[in-house]
Amino acid sequence: MQNTKKIFNKSRENLKPVYLIYGEESLLLEEYVKEFIDNFIPEDVRDFNLTYIEDDNENFAKLLKNRLNTLPVMAEKRFIIASCSDYFQGKQKDDQIIINLLENFPESSILLIKVNGNIDKRIKINKIINKVGKIIEFKSPRYRNLDKWIKQEFAQKGKKVDKESVQLLEQMFNNHLQRLDSEIEKISVYNINKEEICYQDMTAVISKDRLLEDNVIFSFIDALSKRQLKEALILLNEMTEAGEYPLKILGNILWQVRLLLQVKVLKAEGNNPGKIAKILNQHPFPVEKAYKQCGIFSEEELELTLERFFQVNLDILHGNYNNDARMALEMALMEIL
Repeated sequence: MQNTKKIFNKSRENLKPVYLIYGEESLLLEEYVKEFIDNFIPEDVRDFNLTYIEDDNENFAKLLKNRLNTLPVMAEKRFIIASCSDYFQGKQKDDQIIINLLENFPESSILLIKVNGNIDKRIKINKIINKVGKIIEFKSPRYRNLDKWIKQEFAQKGKKVDKESVQLLEQMFNNHLQRLDSEIEKISVYNINKEEICYQDMTAVISKDRLLEDNVIFSFIDALSKRQLKEALILLNEMTEAGEYPLKILGNILWQVRLLLQVKVLKAEGNNPGKIAKILNQHPFPVEKAYKQCGIFSEEELELTLERFFQVNLDILHGNYNNDARMALEMALMEIL
């Protein structure tokens, strides 16, 4: 995690005045904020010297200035945690207020800014933050780092997991940490009296809809690749009977067909599955499946299939086929196959 833990080796006196953390994975950001608070803000001073603000307030810049210029109460430092979804990602009309504040930052305050999403490092406000403070990017762990993260999450709950179980979780949920965190919590609760959790324990607990969804969607694409209309229709019926919404099924189909097309293009350029997974920022498991399947289709066929399913999406959203989304999918399959 890019040495983010180094900060926690510092004393409060050696902290920089401003830290900006950002990334797409909110779970990592929230965990960091919690650890920051636990390390640097004693519980007995938090009531008066820890303030949370968000940029959904139209007077965010002025409010931030007011909070930072408020002196701490019976403590050396006041801490402000600012959660942002707009500011620092692009220019804002009140940026100059914050720029002036950063250039004359009060010595009695420390600011931690949490941005849910990416930031624009080119804009002036972020250049100044990088000069007077520190900017830290959080990326979801991948490959060995993801293995380690999953094992650590289980270890925190007093559990051990084997390699096969870790791989199952990664295949099901890729590196979507919030979903993984939810499943790990659920698995740990269901196996509260077990110290070691095996593959069978996992499959007994992991969301049945996800297991069904992943297995059926791969079978569905196999049926498409083999031009098996009857089998594809049976699998479509299986998914709808299991309670899946047609738009969700369609979303999964579009994702898989798009992946097949991307993998096919990259495979033609001489890339192996491992390299393709890195280029596309995908887990190796679905990439390896697509690598094997994509040879059955031509690029033109995949492009036409993608185009047809995009049209189905529009038809469903516009209420065509008498608002029967399942019929729209069935008609598309009969046209394609």
